[in-house]
Amino acid sequence: MGATLRCSKEAVPVDPEQTLRYRARASDWNYGMEDSRNYNGKAGSCARDLVTECRRCADIICRNCAIKPPLMTALRERHRRLCVTCAKAPIAALASPALDISLPLTSEAVQRAVCQCDTEGVWLCQPCGHSIRNADHDYKGIWRWRTKYGGFTGIGDGDRGVICGREEACLAAREKEQEIDCDAEDARGSTLAPWSTGSSSGTPSPGPQHTGTPPGGGSGFPFPTNGTVESIIEEMRHQRTPSPQLGPGYERHEIEGIGGIVKRKLVRMVRVGACVPEWEDEKNSSNKILAREVNGAARSWCGWCWRVIPGDKDKRQCAKS
Repeated sequence: MGATLRCSKEAVPVDPEQTLRYRARASDWNYGMEDSRNYNGKAGSCARDLVTECRRCADIICRNCAIKPPLMTALRERHRRLCVTCAKAPIAALASPALDISLPLTSEAVQRAVCQCDTEGVWLCQPCGHSIRNADHDYKGIWRWRTKYGGFTGIGDGDRGVICGREEACLAAREKEQEIDCDAEDARGSTLAPWSTGSSSGTPSPGPQHTGTPPGGGSGFPFPTNGTVESIIEEMRHQRTPSPQLGPGYERHEIEGIGGIVKRKLVRMVRVGACVPEWEDEKNSSNKILAREVNGAARSWCGWCWRVIPGDKDKRQCAKS
């Protein structure tokens, strides 16, 4: 054999301090690099006996860098409902990238594009799989909330329903306006404090009043050490956003909030999936939510590997052909 697959994290050095710690969090260095914590490498060496692609991002990972598979009882919670357009479209059109729509379900290319979490197991890297269970609980919570509020309270179909499980990749997705607080958006693009001497790309440097030390001096407290509570409150009332040099424009709108504080909203166009249908039997009982998808009667979308799950109708059409 000339060559074999190697894990993409094999070149990352092993941190000796992390080796004897909790083994299930072997790839914490992935998150450490995101939140700027000090991680010197991975917790253990990569394996070479079981290496394959992540089912979501196609990154080559070994069994030591993959997540611990969820319990089999959690498989029923991975289902996401599809909109009418995605539910009626050929399965090959839901693949990423899209395949020839004339390919049957039994073809090898389509079989690689459908969800196989229930048959071949869950194989996801740490960045893709560390929050799949939280996403399942959030999705179920949306449907439980929907059973309590219906069209009579102003929450009905149209733009106020549950969006397609494929989200922005939905075949019937549309461009819509989205409002984001500029303070949060600017903070996301910068990992430095507002009084830091440097600035990240795309975020302007602070004003002249910030010269490398916090407003409170060298103590690290963000307010003056000799200021009273009243002066601090008065200063906060007239405080603007952390990015005053980013003036209003076509996307940034100034809005005067409570207490006279000027806020900036970032308005941009995003792709939003179409709303999914809701059935009467689901509105009366929360136990029947997504029952058609869980039982396999209807086509659904896997929230773990982001692949389509064929329904009974798809299997019957494949058997006839």
